[in-house]
Amino acid sequence: MLTSYRVSCEAARRAVLAAAVFAGMALPAAADILASYETGGRDLFSVRVPDNWVVSAGGFEARQAPEGIGAVPRVLGLRPEEDPRIWVGFVSPDGVATIAEAEAYIQSLDLRLVEDPQVGAPERVVIGGRSARTYTGTGTREGRPVNFTIALIDMPGARTVIGVIVGENGARGLYRDEITALVRSFRPM
Repeated sequence: MLTSYRVSCEAARRAVLAAAVFAGMALPAAADILASYETGGRDLFSVRVPDNWVVSAGGFEARQAPEGIGAVPRVLGLRPEEDPRIWVGFVSPDGVATIAEAEAYIQSLDLRLVEDPQVGAPERVVIGGRSARTYTGTGTREGRPVNFTIALIDMPGARTVIGVIVGENGARGLYRDEITALVRSFRPM
């Protein structure tokens, strides 16, 4: 199945109106930029992109995908425009229907995001109104210390979403507000 993401501007109509009004008076115009993740012709979730962040699509290689799981899906990646020390990614693999299956799936991947990971105990949380399990930990990336969080989100139907935040020590604090807003904006569709 084809997996993709789409970036849309919810306020396009307002922006055009604001541009017309701008000629006469200066009024602030706000645009909400959404990145949505689609698979099989169906939008699964969306997140609001923080100002001055970039969105990319990519993938990763599986060492050995668990039985019954299809091709490795595309990853929706986000990071600050001028700072590669922070990366946030989301993926929803076909055939991964439960949190337990998402845990097995994560263990099957060669993510190459963190070397020598030390992972803490799972925590049950709610993300976007959905039950989720998060793991936090530390490791290194290209020789530099990093912190990471992995979120396994139970979605409607037989799906899960896997979210990952990886940041060099100190950098996550610089983007705490943006990351918090991004996670809070997660919405199943």
